[in-house]
Order: sequence, then C-alpha cells, then structure tokens
Amino acid sequence: MVTLAVLITCHNRKGTTLSCLGRLFSIRKDIDVYCVDDNSTDGTADAILEEYPQVNLIHGDGNLFWSRGMRKAWIEASRSKDYDFYFWLNDDLVLYDYCFDEMLESSRIMDHKAVIAGLVQETTTKRVIYGGFDKSLHLISANGELNEVYRLNGNFVLVPKYVFEKVGFLDPVYHHDLGDVAYGKEAQRNGLHACTSRRYIGCTDAALQSKNVRKRLNGVSVVKRFKKLYSPLGSNPFITFHFLSKYEGFLKAVVFFIYVHTINLLPDCIWSRISR
Repeated sequence: MVTLAVLITCHNRKGTTLSCLGRLFSIRKDIDVYCVDDNSTDGTADAILEEYPQVNLIHGDGNLFWSRGMRKAWIEASRSKDYDFYFWLNDDLVLYDYCFDEMLESSRIMDHKAVIAGLVQETTTKRVIYGGFDKSLHLISANGELNEVYRLNGNFVLVPKYVFEKVGFLDPVYHHDLGDVAYGKEAQRNGLHACTSRRYIGCTDAALQSKNVRKRLNGVSVVKRFKKLYSPLGSNPFITFHFLSKYEGFLKAVVFFIYVHTINLLPDCIWSRISR
C-alpha cells in the first residue's frame, strides 16, 4: 500500500486551516497529516485537536515561518514512518477532487525521480497563479504536459521517496521564502527533475495572498526599512546571497547584495523617481 504524508505549517488563520483540513480529508482519507502550528494565538491548535484529532499536531515557537515550519513537519513525518511520498500543502489552497491522482500520475510518468509542483489557478479569473516559472520567469500554465521549471512554487508539491533520499529536507538556511525554489534547484543539481503537473490541481483567492514588499518598504524610516528587509518576510540579504551564489553565480549574489542595501538607503522621493 502506498503511504502518503501531507505537510502543512500554519499561523493565526484558524478558519482557513480548518477548511483546508476538511477539504483534504474529504478527498482522501488514507493520508497522514503533519501540521506545524507556529504558536498561533487564535486557537488554531485547539481547534485542530478538537475537529481533526487524526492530525499529527506539532507546535512551533512562533518564529518558524514557511520554510522552517515545513522542514519541522517533514522531520517529524520522516521519523514516524518511511513514506513513499511527501506532499507540501499551503492551507489557503482549495484542492480539486483529482489532485492526488494528478500528482501521483505525474510522478509516475517521471519514474518518481522528479519534484512535482502542482499548478494552481486563481479562483475567479482561473489564470495560473502558482506552480513554476520558466527561464524567462513567466508562470507556466497547464497545457496537458509536464514542464520543467526554472523556479518552483511550494504551494502543493509532491516529493517522492527517491527524491527525498537524494536531496533531503528543505535547507534550514531559508527562513520563509526561497526554500521551495532552492529545493527544486537542488533536485536538478542532483540529476533529477522539477516539473509542473499537467493540470491545475487547485485554486486560491488572490485576495488571500500576501502583498508583502520584500526588497524595499516605502513610507517608513531607514531603520524600519532595514528591519523589514532583514526580517523573515523581507528579502534578507544574507539568505538571498546564499541562494544566488549557490544557484545563479557569485557575481549576481554580490550585485544583489549591494543593490538591495543601496535602494534601502535612498529617500522615498529619489526611489520613486528611479523605480518608475
């Protein structure tokens, strides 16, 4: 029997998380769910225990964010059982009935030697919103085929056992973002593949997506601007340097490091002119 582990990390959006779990178990019951609640203050953890006691609930300290939260869930899952497949799942995604079949069949086509990024469409417009980017940094739309990605989105991702044994967990260097992108690139560096699914596997509301500005926050003091830049929700220069130097070249990493510090030192009036 095939064994599946679904990994989720959540923080302070109880309704969204519970809705996700309900949808998940309505589609497939032969799954083990590992959910990291990153110290939510809205009662998420208690609600999960009450409504879905079958979930393996793991508590965070409030400072894990996405990459480290998913890594924590993954470590716990791998210690519990030798799973055939691991799925990453963002709790704001509404899965379609056939999502697991599509992902597993996509993996089978690749002889289970690929990371499969599920293509996600926006709820209202039905346009692609997540999944993977090509080398021109354009989102790849569903076209009935598996498409190799240049940058991978981690909204709903399948990692087969073979890939996990080659690549391992998400890199702990990454706090919030870039962990998913790096994992796809690490798989490719190991001679494996990172591909999109053939069909859309779910949808999400664009209004729920973060409008976070990572590189430069406007309308605040320089101190606050740099505090945001170096926060998990910013574009931490050292973490980004690590990513770029490893996968896109040392020179590009140096240029980005200088650039991101420079633009955060500029007054808003100057930045607004040169960034038009």
